[in-house]
Amino acid sequence: MNAGELLSLFLALTVLAALPSSSVALVVVRSARCGVGQGVAAAIGITLGDLLLAALALAGWQVVIDSLGGVFNLLRWLAAAYLIWFGWSLWRQPHTKRALPVSTGSSWHSLIAGLLLTLGDIKALIFYASFLPLFVTTPLSPGVALQVLITTAVALLLVKTLYAVLGSRLALPRQSRGLQRLGGGLLIGCGLYLASR
Repeated sequence: MNAGELLSLFLALTVLAALPSSSVALVVVRSARCGVGQGVAAAIGITLGDLLLAALALAGWQVVIDSLGGVFNLLRWLAAAYLIWFGWSLWRQPHTKRALPVSTGSSWHSLIAGLLLTLGDIKALIFYASFLPLFVTTPLSPGVALQVLITTAVALLLVKTLYAVLGSRLALPRQSRGLQRLGGGLLIGCGLYLASR
């Protein structure tokens, strides 16, 4: 791929990653509740999941779906259950005028949550299978595939990390009970949406 094609792919992925979604909600809420490091860990998990799905799309997604269809359903249910549980715990958390504690949970939990959320979304695989051919105009080789995956990783990590930094600001003392419930409600809604698909 030439530099223009890679730049076009990067810009398109950056814009798409910035759109409100369940992955954005997860990053923002983890960052607001547990600190920016947890939001970044969730962003890394999301990026790893997207990289796997993009690689599968480049390799031939229909073969993968036919052979692993049940696994994707299991991941989708696990991701939905986690989002609902986490949203409910945020909704029920007593409001305080102080900043939210920054030590709850672990980075591994955030990373796994991001990974499960992404892998549980079968539409993401279909998206990559239909989206990437718009930018990959040269014959697919290992070098081209690596360029696509690196561009994807950089775009996603850049945007999701920015969301993690912005989400950490919700943990400041000025946060309201309404914001806390909004975050919990968004996560519950994302979990229910994911379960219904």
